[in-house]
Amino acid sequence: MSKDITDIENWKDDYPFLEKVWETYKKFDNTTEDGNNNYDVICGSYILNQINEEASRHKGFCIRLMKNLRYFSSEDDYYNLTQERCNILFNWMYKLMNEQNITSNIIYKLFERYNEDMQSQKNHNICHYFQYNKIHKPINITLLDIFNDNISNIETALKKKDSPSRNTGRNFVCECVKIYKDMNNLYCANGRGINDDYSSVCLKLTQFKSSYMRYLYYKDNLSSIIPSLDNINNDLFAKCPEYEKRLELGSDGRKTQERYSENGLNPATEGQRIFSEAGRTTNLGDVDNSMKKTITTTIVHNDNTNKIKIILNDIYKFIICIKLKNSYTIIFNLSNNSKEKI
Repeated sequence: MSKDITDIENWKDDYPFLEKVWETYKKFDNTTEDGNNNYDVICGSYILNQINEEASRHKGFCIRLMKNLRYFSSEDDYYNLTQERCNILFNWMYKLMNEQNITSNIIYKLFERYNEDMQSQKNHNICHYFQYNKIHKPINITLLDIFNDNISNIETALKKKDSPSRNTGRNFVCECVKIYKDMNNLYCANGRGINDDYSSVCLKLTQFKSSYMRYLYYKDNLSSIIPSLDNINNDLFAKCPEYEKRLELGSDGRKTQERYSENGLNPATEGQRIFSEAGRTTNLGDVDNSMKKTITTTIVHNDNTNKIKIILNDIYKFIICIKLKNSYTIIFNLSNNSKEKI
């Protein structure tokens, strides 16, 4: 999917089953910096000017954020800052931070003042901000939180077998699982952060996995259409076609992309892949277990030269070793201009 899933602005059309999330987001986004002069004073005189002169140019953002936090509001409805509402607000906040180059230090100072004043007013119904400034794209954390908040709506969409909601629901799940996978690989090892700065992130990811597997994956046979987080690499290929499309390599010629889902291949059996070459197929199921690998191959046929080029992730040449039943090893050198003798 080409659109950025972390941008809730796109969800109205892409994920209609999450309409309430989009509506809340739009209320935050439609907030203006006009109106109550108290916001102008708190942002201009008491927060931003105490940071530095550069920070003062973000007064408009500060006013909008404080309004969305209902800093001066006395209306009960606006004070109903549930955790679900706060997660959507943080998504909106991170988006504007990216667009306006607002530093995490400014956000920290805003919430420092906000927390102090809310405590002095004995108002505990607030949005609790946790800094994730040590990681790339902290907006991804908000996406996983919003996923957990709406897991029942996602489940309902997935259960509608004859409805477009089933496909859009699966697309949403696949996009979120992909983000979980990337973050887990980047920041965590064996459920713990690769350093202390990432411990809170890994805790979030662990909580996401637990909730996802318990309340979605194992519910009413949904495991057949959405990926498992315990078998994430294989299942992303098997159950998320959009994920596989992004891995296909561009080419001017005709491409053939082998897939888990085609040829009736069992995605849980790693390494048993089917190569297709000029209409022929070769089953690698007899390869020794130690040699089994999941290989995604794009075969390009050039009609002018009648040559077949095999490309794997921009690697110019590679060697595939296949151990046959008689313990012989056949080595194929798949280099276009190789001068090596095998």
